[in-house]
Formats: sequence, C-alpha cells, structure tokens
Amino acid sequence: MTHAEKTISHKKPSIEITKNGPYIVKNVDHLISSQGASLSTQPVMALCRCGGSASKPFCDGTHSSIDFEDDKT
Repeated sequence: MTHAEKTISHKKPSIEITKNGPYIVKNVDHLISSQGASLSTQPVMALCRCGGSASKPFCDGTHSSIDFEDDKT
C-alpha cells in the first residue's frame, strides 16, 4: 500500500451532491450493489443519481446528455 493510499484510507468517508450531476463519494472502503454484490472502490468515485448511467451505480456522464436537473442543490 502506498503512502497516499494509507493516508486516504484513514480519512473520514464523505458524500458530496454536485449541482445537476453525480454524488462524489470519497474514502469509502466498501461498496455493495443493490443486488448485494461487493463492488471495487476507488479513493474518489462518482455515483449516478440521474438514473441514466449504463454503468450504474457509477456515473458515466449521461446526466449531461439527458439534461438532468436537481432543484434541491
């Protein structure tokens, strides 16, 4: 494990909602799909919230092409 990986693994997990875009998830060690499968994680991930991504639960940028809007952010 690199120094950067050790540093990230000790940071508190966080979720940020982006305006008209994905959830930005940081420092998550485990991620489980809606079917109960364990998914590989990265130090920073973008998770779909528009419902249109072909690579759910991860964002593939579809929100831009379908003009996803979130009035709450």
